[in-house]
Amino acid sequence: MTRTSVRVSQIIRATTERLFRAWTDPDELQHWWRMEGDGWAFAHASLDVRVGGRYELAMTSPDGQLHVAAGVYREVRPPTRLAFTWDWEAPEHRMGETLVTVELKPVERSATEVVITHERFTDAKRADSHERGWSQLLRLLNHMIEESKL
Repeated sequence: MTRTSVRVSQIIRATTERLFRAWTDPDELQHWWRMEGDGWAFAHASLDVRVGGRYELAMTSPDGQLHVAAGVYREVRPPTRLAFTWDWEAPEHRMGETLVTVELKPVERSATEVVITHERFTDAKRADSHERGWSQLLRLLNHMIEESKL
């Protein structure tokens, strides 16, 4: 059976409001939207955070290649839920429209479980790759939140 979805989660010591802002404010995204490792960098974010609004998120790889994901918001429920379509802009990386849902679930005072579900993959290799990517992004988000408390 082909794997068509991935789910990753992490508990982060921040409120749902703080984490929702981290996902919807370009000034916040610049601090964590990239891959782990030397040479990866945030490039830009363009967000129209409303149902039907478009977004574009970009990072640069160590070799200077721009990686741009884009789509449309399908659900915007501050401060607990975002859902948006997802695909890569570069023709060689396109995979067809997939769906990402970000759920922010309070688990205790000032802590939130961030759950990312990415669905509609057509092959397991791409699902595996995105599972690794989302896991890295959650670690980077957690690190940004921890550093902002210093």
